[in-house]
Amino acid sequence: MSQLSQVKQQLTSIGSDAKTTAAGLQGFKSKFSQAINQVQATIGGSAQGVDKDMIQTLQAAEKQVDAAVAALQQASQAATRFASSI
Repeated sequence: MSQLSQVKQQLTSIGSDAKTTAAGLQGFKSKFSQAINQVQATIGGSAQGVDKDMIQTLQAAEKQVDAAVAALQQASQAATRFASSI
């Protein structure tokens, strides 16, 4: 197998893996939403503000997961496009 074929195969694999990982993270993101709702329902309005801290932490993590999903989707598309161009 030529080096060019190996690079093409590797990029195709990376594109596929990135797409799969992004989809998995999308599912994981819903767990943050569920946790936020549970915290609000269970300990919302606590005098110590523990609920607000927890909610802010979960929301920050959720945003980072969104950013990771977007980056992986972009990488998947770029790798796939490049692989099909060679």
